[in-house]
Parts: sequence; C-alpha cells; structure tokens
Amino acid sequence: MLWLVGALLLCLVLAGVVVGLVAVPARREGRQVLTERGEQMLTSVTDRGRDKRAKGDDVEQGSEASGAHSAS
Repeated sequence: MLWLVGALLLCLVLAGVVVGLVAVPARREGRQVLTERGEQMLTSVTDRGRDKRAKGDDVEQGSEASGAHSAS
C-alpha cells in the first residue's frame, strides 16, 4: 500500500514539473495554453460555479432567516 501511495505522489510531482516546464513559460510569453474550445469550456465552468455559489448563498441566508437549522 505504501508503494502505491508513493507511486501516486511521484506521478503528481511529475505532472507538476511538466506544467512548470511547459504551461507556465508559454502563458508568460502570451501563448494560449488552451484551445479556443478549452477556453470556452473553462469560462462556462467558472460562470456556472459563480452562479451556484450565488444561489447557495441565497438559500443559506433564506434557511437561516426561517429557522430551518435548529440547534436541537
């Protein structure tokens, strides 16, 4: 089991090195790391997350106001 965890950590470190060597310098030079479709997907995911957080805040505030969460 310890070997499995070690192998997973090694893969994670190697992935971080690849990102550091490829994506970060490319982004600094102004090159696009993602394709146009990837950029659209990222934008839609962040927009949906923002919408869900906003709705979640409204639901939380509404339930606290109505006393739905009692400390019994």
